[in-house]
Amino acid sequence: MRDWKRIPTSAEVAAVIRARHGKELVVFSSFSDPDGTFNGGAGVRGRMETAWGFSGADAPILEARTTWDIDIEQQYGRANEKHEYWLCAAKTDD
Repeated sequence: MRDWKRIPTSAEVAAVIRARHGKELVVFSSFSDPDGTFNGGAGVRGRMETAWGFSGADAPILEARTTWDIDIEQQYGRANEKHEYWLCAAKTDD
């Protein structure tokens, strides 16, 4: 279970964070399935996910996901690429 919640944001917000803090950010987690076959996938939809934060922090500050339809006409071709971004905020104890 995550100790943070995700808040949808824009590509512009993610770009500003990366531009200003990119050298300070470390990867908290990453997942790549470019051929769409993870866990028995049919190989029709690729996916890459990454979360970044500051070294030593308990939670990331930014997550991104890119998905695409795999174009079988082209080797490693991508069609209908979609990008999603989230700010990460620590959950508070109730």
